[in-house]
Amino acid sequence: MDAESLIRTALREAGYGQDAIGSALPRIMRILEAEDVRLEVGRPLSRKERDYVRVQLEIGLSVPEIVAGLKR
Repeated sequence: MDAESLIRTALREAGYGQDAIGSALPRIMRILEAEDVRLEVGRPLSRKERDYVRVQLEIGLSVPEIVAGLKR
């Protein structure tokens, strides 16, 4: 089971409705992807880098693409 399905199931079992899950799940996934970026980079990100990662995730870039951008 992938992370998104697992989180969706956990939220449903916790009593959250479809509307709440639908609005919260994208943000939760972006948070997890941002953490993946930090792990790939191997160090804490500066505030400017965290803002960069947030914007890149919002426009739909993948974790490897963002990591490549940070390493330039």
